[in-house]
Amino acid sequence: MRAEQVIATHGNTDFDAFASMLAARRLYPGAVVCLAGSLNRNVREFARLHADELELVDASRLELDAVRRLVVVETVSAGRLGDLELLARDPNVEKVVFDHHGETADWAPPENVVLSNDGALTTTLVGILAERELGVTPLEATAFALGIHEDTGSLTYATTTQRDAEALAWCLRHGANQDLLADFLHTPLLEG
Repeated sequence: MRAEQVIATHGNTDFDAFASMLAARRLYPGAVVCLAGSLNRNVREFARLHADELELVDASRLELDAVRRLVVVETVSAGRLGDLELLARDPNVEKVVFDHHGETADWAPPENVVLSNDGALTTTLVGILAERELGVTPLEATAFALGIHEDTGSLTYATTTQRDAEALAWCLRHGANQDLLADFLHTPLLEG
C-alpha cells in the first residue's frame, strides 16, 4: 500500500497508544494508522470488532519508499517501532512525535516533538482536537476514553491530571459508548 503519511506507535500496543494513533489521524488527514507489532489482547479484540470503521494497515503492507511523513505517538524510542524504525532513521522522512513519558527523541527535530505531562497521551491529543474543534465519531470517542481510562487507572493514578478528567468528559460529550467502555476496561489479561 502506498501512503505518504503514516501514524505509528510501539509494539504491544495498549489503548492509550492505539487511541493516540486514531486521534493523530484527525490531525493529519489522509494519514494511515499503521500497526507494526502486536496489540494488547483487549486492543486486538476492539480493533477486530471495529475493523471496517477503523481502517488500520499492517506495516508489512506499506511501501516504505512512498512515506514522506512519520507521526509517532506514545514512544520516543525508534527501536520500539518494529519495521518502521527504518522510517524514523531516514533523513528524507519528516518526523513528528507526541509523547508523555518525559524523554526526548534524538531522531526527530525538537520543533516536531510534542511532550506533555498528562496521565494519558490521548488526553494531550484530545485537547488539541477540542482546541481545533475537530469532529470525531462516537467510536473514536470511545477509543479515546479507553486510552484515558487505561493510562490513568480510570482517573485514580497519582499521575492523573485535571486535563485527563476534562478530556474524558469531552469523550463522553462526543458519544463515547459506556457499554463498550465497560466491556473493554474489564477484559481479563489471560485467555481461558
